[in-house]
Amino acid sequence: MNAWILLAGWVGFGALAVGTAAFIVTSIIEGRWRAARVAVLVFAPLLVILAPVLAVDYPGRPWLVLALLVLGVTTVAILTLPLGQAPPLRLEKTQERIDERDAVFHRFYRLRPGMPEFDEYYRWNPEKYEFDEKVRKLPQLAHPGTGTYDPLSSPFTIAAFDVLEGMTREIEWTPAPIEDGPLRASPEEFTRRVKGFARYLGADLVGTTKLNPAYVYSRIGRSPGKWGEAITLDHEHAIAIAVEMNHEMVRHAPKAPTTTETAFKYFEAAKIAMVVARYINFLGYEARAHVDGNYRVMCVPIACDAGLGELGRLGLLMTPRFGPSVRLSIVTTNLPLTQDEPIHFGVQHFCGICRKCATNCPSQSVDSGDRKFVNGAEKWQTNRDTCYRFWRTNGTDCAVCINVCPYAHPRTPLHNAVRWVVRRNSPARRVALWGDDLFYGRQPESQPPLPHWHAKTGSASG
Repeated sequence: MNAWILLAGWVGFGALAVGTAAFIVTSIIEGRWRAARVAVLVFAPLLVILAPVLAVDYPGRPWLVLALLVLGVTTVAILTLPLGQAPPLRLEKTQERIDERDAVFHRFYRLRPGMPEFDEYYRWNPEKYEFDEKVRKLPQLAHPGTGTYDPLSSPFTIAAFDVLEGMTREIEWTPAPIEDGPLRASPEEFTRRVKGFARYLGADLVGTTKLNPAYVYSRIGRSPGKWGEAITLDHEHAIAIAVEMNHEMVRHAPKAPTTTETAFKYFEAAKIAMVVARYINFLGYEARAHVDGNYRVMCVPIACDAGLGELGRLGLLMTPRFGPSVRLSIVTTNLPLTQDEPIHFGVQHFCGICRKCATNCPSQSVDSGDRKFVNGAEKWQTNRDTCYRFWRTNGTDCAVCINVCPYAHPRTPLHNAVRWVVRRNSPARRVALWGDDLFYGRQPESQPPLPHWHAKTGSASG
């Protein structure tokens, strides 16, 4: 009996040692030097203490080892069994449609002084005029005068967004004429084809849902079309598409590489949505892609309905695999499709206790308080005006909130294991947050060098 207890003790010791080594090696590979140092300081003494407990012969050794094993097994069970709840986002039955003209991007990307629409908008919203005029005097993103401008690297962002805008202006396509009418198949068959095609085109996540009319903008603002015209979108279904952002690029937040990555992934998401929409047209059905700069719908709540993730404190979609490090596009259609179910994996609880995005937000725009009901949804409300003002000052779309989010760690086996336990276990979320603070800090550590092709002019070569 004593021999079996000691054997189990050595197995547990070996597992702890291997896990420690794996974490240190993973942290070094990721360039997370703080995490590697802290792991050495925490686990090396622990292993040094445990080794003689197992190796030295003394009275009561089996019972001490057994007690440690029971403690370890009990701790693992408490943190891995499905305990506690993963409460969903609370929604009221009535949600009002949002006017796209109230979106911050509409005010700065479409309205121009001297336009009749400019005068009309600020006649309706005089309280916004003074703030907006101060922001208009700031340079545009990636332009001279911003804090991150560089004549050779900043145009990466401008080029990507410029091509994206040209590509997505005219996407009001109609179904292809088919002699015998639209092709017929089961919703399951159509869904299988659409999802498979989207993944082939590069989608990392794709889901389908019934289109909630509350998530269709009420009137045209920034997007192409007659300003202020009522939006009518009779499509019954929606396809939500997400593409993952490159972790190494996001780590440079709030510097320029993050915005280059944003522009490129919006481009990728738009490409997928547009091709999928056109594919559906050639089956004889209506379909419209909703992409950066040309939306008729709100992407995040539709993606939540389609089971891609949950709404987080930072106001973005939080996915189980990638955290908030994704960019979205939507396809709406009358093609018969099956519906995915919304998922709840503990985001409302975790974001309630974490607050890292709020603590690190350079403009203090992320809500650090408790959730409130806003237009029928109990959520944290980001101040998008002050957020955008920082963008214009800094010259990038920031992304600090994404970079510091514990859900946004790379998809290594160790991080995936943490994702698995926090998804099913309420106590594990608090332990995971404590561990994230311990190993990675409440604020991000010093950033890695910029990619040589994105470095400041004169600071890198090759």
